Amino acid sequence: MKTCNYCGVELDVEMNYCPLCGHKSNTPVVDAGKAKSRQQATQDPSAEVYDFDELTRTQKNKLVWEISTIILFSGMLVTCVIDLLINQCLSWSRYPLAASLFLFAGVSLLVYALKRPFWMVVGLFFSTSALLLSLDLFNHEFTWGLRLGIPLVFLISLVVYALIIAIVKSKQKGFNIIAYSLMAAGIMCLFIEGVVSWYITYELIFRWSLIVLICVLPVSGILVYIHFRLKRVTNLRKFFHI
Repeated sequence: MKTCNYCGVELDVEMNYCPLCGHKSNTPVVDAGKAKSRQQATQDPSAEVYDFDELTRTQKNKLVWEISTIILFSGMLVTCVIDLLINQCLSWSRYPLAASLFLFAGVSLLVYALKRPFWMVVGLFFSTSALLLSLDLFNHEFTWGLRLGIPLVFLISLVVYALIIAIVKSKQKGFNIIAYSLMAAGIMCLFIEGVVSWYITYELIFRWSLIVLICVLPVSGILVYIHFRLKRVTNLRKFFHI
C-alpha cells in the first residue's frame, strides 16, 4: 500500500492519482508552502490534466468497462421507460434489452478474461446462446435459435479457440498466422453449410464450403512453407508497410 506524498492518503498500487487532492502518486514531496500553493491550484480544473496515456493497461481496461457499462445500462433504462410509458408493459424493448445484456457480457469478457482464452470463448458461447434463446422465447417458439443458432455458435467457438491456441503457441508469428486464419475460415464455412443443410433438409450437404476449403488449404500450406523456410520472424507490419 502506497501513500500520497501531498496529503498522506493511502492509495492502491495501481492508482496514479490521489482521489483526495488529485496529485500524481509519484510526485516528489515538496515543502509545506509549495504544497499549499499547489493544493490551491488544484481547485482550478485547468491546473491538472489527467492523461489517459499515463494509466496502466489494467486501469484503461477498467475505465473502458465502466464507460461501456454506464452507456449500456443508461440505454436500457431509457428504452424500458419509453416502452412502459407507451405500452404500459415491456414489448419491443425486450429485444434491445437482450442485445444490451449480450454486449455487456461481451465487453466484460474482453476486458477481464482477455488473457484467459478458454474462459473468454466459453463465456461468449453462453452469452450468445442466451441471446438466441431469449429471442426465441420472445417469439414464443424455440426453432432456429435452438436447432440452428446454438450449434453454429458452438462449432464456431471451437474453431476460434483452436485458432487462438495456435496463435499463442506459435513462437514465430508471421505468415503462419495468416495461414491458420485461412484454414479456420475454411473450416467455419464447412460447419456453417453442414449445420444449415441439416436444419433445412435433415441431411448433411457440402457443396460451396468444400470449394472454399479446397481453395484455402493450398494457399495456407504455401504460406506455412514460406514462413518456416525463411527461418526467421516475418514481421507483417514491416512487410505490408503498416
